[in-house]
Amino acid sequence: VRRSLDFKLAVSKMLSRHACRALRAKRAAVAPLLQRNIWNVSLPVLSGPGGAHTTKYRIVKPGKDGVEWDDFLLALPEREHLMSFTKDVPLFIRYLKVVTDLEGRSSDFLAFLERAKSGLIVESDVYITTEELLAIMWKNGYSDQERNAVQFTFPGDYKFHYPELSAMFDIPEEDTYKFCMRTRTEQSHIGELDWSKVQRKGFIRDHWLIFGTGLVIFKYFPFFNYYFGVKVFGTSMWCVTMYQLLNRWIAKSCRRNEYMAAQKTAQDVMDGEDKIVESMKRFSNDAKCSEILASFKTEAESKIGDYRKALVMKMKDDLTERATKQLQAVASFEASMGSAMQELVVREAASSFRDQFPGDAGMQEAAFTAAVKSLSGQQLDVTEDPVSKHFSDAFASLAGVDLATIAGDPQGSLAQRIAYSQQLKEAEFKQTFMVTTQEAEEIRAIASEGGGSQFDLDKLAPHSVERLDALYSSINAKVGYSLPETLGTKPIKETSDSATVTYVEQVNAQLAAASKTLREARLKAFVAAF
Repeated sequence: VRRSLDFKLAVSKMLSRHACRALRAKRAAVAPLLQRNIWNVSLPVLSGPGGAHTTKYRIVKPGKDGVEWDDFLLALPEREHLMSFTKDVPLFIRYLKVVTDLEGRSSDFLAFLERAKSGLIVESDVYITTEELLAIMWKNGYSDQERNAVQFTFPGDYKFHYPELSAMFDIPEEDTYKFCMRTRTEQSHIGELDWSKVQRKGFIRDHWLIFGTGLVIFKYFPFFNYYFGVKVFGTSMWCVTMYQLLNRWIAKSCRRNEYMAAQKTAQDVMDGEDKIVESMKRFSNDAKCSEILASFKTEAESKIGDYRKALVMKMKDDLTERATKQLQAVASFEASMGSAMQELVVREAASSFRDQFPGDAGMQEAAFTAAVKSLSGQQLDVTEDPVSKHFSDAFASLAGVDLATIAGDPQGSLAQRIAYSQQLKEAEFKQTFMVTTQEAEEIRAIASEGGGSQFDLDKLAPHSVERLDALYSSINAKVGYSLPETLGTKPIKETSDSATVTYVEQVNAQLAAASKTLREARLKAFVAAF
């Protein structure tokens, strides 16, 4: 037995020496990469708001506010010392739904769903990995189908925390917690602890106890005078105390600023890359320029011909549409005159009767006689009733009468009254659909002002030009004639490129000159027609 124990002890020492050598070699290779550099050199892997945190075991972990990293095997933390976080478990909930339906544990699924609907709050390092879970299932005799279901559902780096294991295997949560903690402890896992729960209390008191004890001890040694005891040793202890008070806050601020600066730099780099890509897209078709320019002249000539044809067809369509609308307006006006003629005849006959009856004693006597005869029940003849006789005579007076040759009189006979109304309608028709004499005379006056047969638009006064434009628009609207007033083009906007300013100004000047030439030709042709 003694030899067996000695052999085991020797083997363990040998393995310990080899393990220490391997660990030192690994640390020596990894330390240059994982150690945090104060000169703003970010780590390749552990980049985050908290930067990199080097534990007391010289192992680098992500730095977090209020978190202390320690070895679970050495620290043996209590449950309240562990850091918690909120875990989203949509994948596990779908898997648990299938498992509980097969096992008839719907109440367990609903309880877990109610607990995790806003996020599952668990201790961050109380878990087992997918590989560890598969190994445990194999040891406990689970079938290949059950293990494959877990393996193919969850990724290899998924962490099963103890509430998930409790719901999956229907085991008390306390047991799954102890099992996960034992697994992590056996592997000497370095996990997250709550700094407020595990930090040493009363360190300021300890510092000043050290200062007081040291002062009492040093005063019995030679060459340790008041200056050294109070000034040197005391100031040093004060600096150490302030450093331990402020080092976490300073480190947190530095790491946060480094992270924000790195994020800003990364965003600037991404924005620059996007701008470079956008700029490169502008020149994606540059290789086709020579091919396009080779056929540019032919295509431009054909398109200009098509444009001219389309422009003429558009002018034709506009002219046809304008003339059609004007003819429809003329027909509507004439139809309204014909329909209003009958109402006009009746209205004028009644008006002439009202004007004649008060001053005609014969009509009054005939009306009285007709009323008495009607009251006696006798049948009246048309000639006996003055009203019927007046309307009959009035309508008969219109037979064979040419209203165009009769002088209109609003107080005359029925024919004269109708002729007067008809003449008013004709005057309105001429004013609406025909060029009046006053308009023609006004155009001739403007033409003589502009030089007569050698008409020049530049010789006219500004108000004469405005009046000529107004007459052009009103007369064309009357006769239903349409011509394009502009070229239908817009001036090119100025650019910030100084090389193109001259070209843009030249093109805009040509467009303005063409528009002015078109306007002068249009107004000259209009004036020449009169």
